[in-house]
Amino acid sequence: MAANSPPAKYLSVLKKYFGYNEFRPMQWRIIHSVLNERKDNCVVMATGYGKSLCYQFPPVFCNGVGIIISPLISLMQDQVLSLQVKNIPATLLGTAQKDKFTTMEDIRAGKYRLVYATPEWSISDGGARFLKELASSETAKITLVAIDEAHCVSQWGMDFRKSYRRLGALKTSLRGVPFLALTATATPIVQRDICESLNLSLPELTCTSFDRPNLFLSCSVKGTSILSDIKSLFNSQDHVLSRIEKKGSCIIYCPTKKKVDEVANCLLEDGIKCEMYHADLGLSVRERVHKDFVRDKVQVVVATVAFGMGIDKPDVRRIIHYGAPQDIETYYQEIGRAGRDGEQSHCHVFYQQSDFSLAKHFLSTLDHKYRNYKESMTRKIERYLQTDECRRRVIVSHFDPSGKIEDNPQCCDNCLKSETKGNVKSNDSAYDLTNDALLLLKAVRDTGGCYGLQVPIHLLRGSNNKKLPSKYHSSELFGAGGNKPDEYWKLLGGLLLREFLLEDKFVNTSGSFGGFPIKTIKVSGTGYDFINNDNYRTGFALKATPEMRPHLIKLNRSKVIQPGTWLGHMPGDSTDGLHRISLEEVVFDALLKFRVLVATDLDCMPYMILDNHTIQLLAPNFSILASVIPSILAN
Repeated sequence: MAANSPPAKYLSVLKKYFGYNEFRPMQWRIIHSVLNERKDNCVVMATGYGKSLCYQFPPVFCNGVGIIISPLISLMQDQVLSLQVKNIPATLLGTAQKDKFTTMEDIRAGKYRLVYATPEWSISDGGARFLKELASSETAKITLVAIDEAHCVSQWGMDFRKSYRRLGALKTSLRGVPFLALTATATPIVQRDICESLNLSLPELTCTSFDRPNLFLSCSVKGTSILSDIKSLFNSQDHVLSRIEKKGSCIIYCPTKKKVDEVANCLLEDGIKCEMYHADLGLSVRERVHKDFVRDKVQVVVATVAFGMGIDKPDVRRIIHYGAPQDIETYYQEIGRAGRDGEQSHCHVFYQQSDFSLAKHFLSTLDHKYRNYKESMTRKIERYLQTDECRRRVIVSHFDPSGKIEDNPQCCDNCLKSETKGNVKSNDSAYDLTNDALLLLKAVRDTGGCYGLQVPIHLLRGSNNKKLPSKYHSSELFGAGGNKPDEYWKLLGGLLLREFLLEDKFVNTSGSFGGFPIKTIKVSGTGYDFINNDNYRTGFALKATPEMRPHLIKLNRSKVIQPGTWLGHMPGDSTDGLHRISLEEVVFDALLKFRVLVATDLDCMPYMILDNHTIQLLAPNFSILASVIPSILAN
C-alpha cells in the first residue's frame, strides 16, 4: 500500500482515539515508515504540524508500547494527562520516581501504550536493561522509541544535554526497534549531528517548512518606561488583537531574574494580574505557576527562558521578549510556544543595543569549534531585530536558505509598514551610510586590528583619550568623524559586524586580566573589498538600524521614528460590524468559563475539554446555545 494512502483500519483508530478524520501528509508518511518499513526517522517539524501524533499513533494501533524520551518532567506529566483524557493508557518513568517498580510491573503486563521517560533514567543501567527486556517481550513489545526535543542531542543546538548525547548507546542495544528523533528546531548541521549521535540507521529525513504563518512578528526599541512599552501592545484598537488579548495567554520573557522581578512588579502595581517564574523561586512556587498557567487560572507569566519548554498549552496568544533573545535559534524555539492551535498569535521583542553585550560575553567562554557558529546565530538575531525587511523570511532562511514562506503582506510589522506606505522607504533608510562605513573600516585597519571599537572611534572623533596612541594624531582620519557622537559610531560598528565587513576575535591576555579573553575587531576580507573596490561599495546596501535613527534626525533633518514607538499592529479583519457580534462575544466568554469549570472538576487543562477553534465554531450558533448560556454565566 502506498505511503500516501492510509487504509481504513488506520483511519478508524485515528478517529476513535485521536478524534481526527485523516492524517496530514507528513504524518502518514512517517507513521507508514515506522509501522510498515521499520525505519529510523529524523523529523524536523514546525510547531503545530502534529509531531506528537507521529509517535503516539503507532503503539496505539499495534497495542504495543511506545517509549518517549523527553527532557522535562512537567512536559511529560502534561502529555500523559492529555493521553489519559483520550482514554489512551500512558505513564512516565524517572530516576526519582517513588512508585517506579510498580509502574514497571504494569508496563510489563501491557497496561500502557505510551511510556514517557527521562534521558537520565533511559541510559541508567536499570533503565537500559528494562527497555532491552521490553524489546523482546510478547505482552509489552516496544513499537518504537521516540526522542522528543532531539535538538538537545546536538552540541550545535541551543539546549544541549549531555544525557541526550548518550542515547546513541540505547539505539545500539535495541536492535530492530525503529527510532524517531523529533524536533521543531534544527539546521542541516544539527540534523546531521542528531542522526550520527543517535546511531540512526539510514534514517528517513522529514523536514516541513519552518514558516509559522499564524504568528505575527514585530520588534521595537525599548522606550523609557517598561509599563508604557508593555501596555502599548495591549491597548491596540484593532478588534481582532484586543479579542486575542482577552481570550488568550501571554508569556513575557526577560533575560535576567532581576528584569523578571522589575517587569512583573510594574505590571502588578498597575493592576495587571501576573505571575513570576525564575530559578530563585522555590520548586513548589514554580510548579504552582506552571499549573495555574496551563489551567487558565493566570493569563500572564513574566519569566526567564527556564519557563516554556515544559508548557504544553496550545492557546498562548502572545510571546513578548523584554530584552533581546540570546540567538536566532533560541528565539524560534521560544516563539514556538505561541499559537500551537493554529490561531493567529503575536510575537514581539523590545530591545536595546546593550542587550547584545551579555550574550557576547558568554560566547568568549565557548570552545572555538562552536564559538563561531554561536556568534553567527547571535548576529542573525541582531539582524532580525534591526532589519526593515520581512522578519519571517530572516528566520526561515536561517534554517532553510531555500525555504519558501506564504505570500502574506501582513506577516510582520515591516511587511505591514511597506503595505501601508505603498512600499515607500522611510526617511532614515534613505541616509547613505557608505562614507561613514568606509571611514570606520579604514580606522580599524589603520589601528592594526588589535583593539576593540573604541580606539578606532577615538581616532575618528579626534579624541585626546590616552587609549589612542599619540602617533595616530597625525593620521588623515584623526577627527574625520568628529561631527557624530560615540554612540553613533558604536552602532555603525555593530552593523558592520553583522554585515561581516568587520569581524571580531578573542585574544587571551595576561597581567591584570589574568588571561581573560578580550575581544578585538579587525577588517574582514569582505571589508577590504568594500574599502578597495568602488563597484563593490556601490552594490552593498547598508541600512540604518532603529537605534541609529535619533542620530540621523540631527544629520539630515528628516522626520524619523522615535525609539519606543511601535508602528506595527496585528493584521485582522475590518472592524465593520463590531456591534453586531456582541452576542457572539458573550457566548465566547461563556464557553471559556464553562470549559475552565469542567477542567477544574476533572483536574486537567481547559483545552483538553474544548479547544479555542471549536469554541469559535460554536459561538455563532446563538440559538443552539441560548438555553445553556444563562446557567453557565450564573456559576
